[in-house]
Amino acid sequence: MVTSQPVDSVVVDVDLVPGVSMRLPSSVVAVLLLASLAHAGDKPPDKGYAAPPTVTAVDGGGAMDEPRKVAEAYLKALSGKGDDSARNYLLGGVTLTANDFSIPNWKLKKRDAPRIEDKDVGGAVKMLGELEQKGAELLNAVVVSGEDSSVHLSQAKADKLMEPTKSQAQKFIDAYPTFAYVARVGRPVFWHPDNPFLKEVKKLPKGGHYHLEVHRFQIEETDNSKSSRVWPLRVLRLTSTGYDSGWKILPASDWDPNY
Repeated sequence: MVTSQPVDSVVVDVDLVPGVSMRLPSSVVAVLLLASLAHAGDKPPDKGYAAPPTVTAVDGGGAMDEPRKVAEAYLKALSGKGDDSARNYLLGGVTLTANDFSIPNWKLKKRDAPRIEDKDVGGAVKMLGELEQKGAELLNAVVVSGEDSSVHLSQAKADKLMEPTKSQAQKFIDAYPTFAYVARVGRPVFWHPDNPFLKEVKKLPKGGHYHLEVHRFQIEETDNSKSSRVWPLRVLRLTSTGYDSGWKILPASDWDPNY
């Protein structure tokens, strides 16, 4: 009979890179394992999840409204040409990595039409909890006691083990598309213990409805060599009875275009 153990009591051999094996505490492996649900690999994740709601983009930054003002203030801080305190617009606060990040030059290349969602708090939080619980159950099923209290885990095996969360995630995306989009459901960062939006959700009231608004800007960044790249900057605001996040910027993982 297989019995579970506390996560920190088990050691897992991880072989996620061919020919390279690492022996790590399972508490460290947890994030890697759960992230395999939407493992990015060498291409954008396409694990069968539905695409986010279709939006219409406009060239440039669009109207000079509050979301654009927040975006530009933050970008000016990153380029050293504005008030550095604008970094505090980051949802969840400024991390060490974000505090050191800078860009030489930028411009607002495009702006999507806003994603706006008004739905019930209780249903969204319930489905979010069910998805997290499913991931925790599968993790516990992997981190179990064998004869040597360890398990050898490949990327392929991790993907297979996390497959059952896929349908759960899709139900969430279908029911609360913008909420799930901001929570990064279907992407590795959803499972990160410091996912800032999941922490923000805990501040919502137990019932009632929420209003969620997301504005995505495409930022073109250039350096002195004239090479450029484009990455997304998302400005959001979540409100409900007795709660208002204010306009915030959703942190990006290394400013990855596919984040």
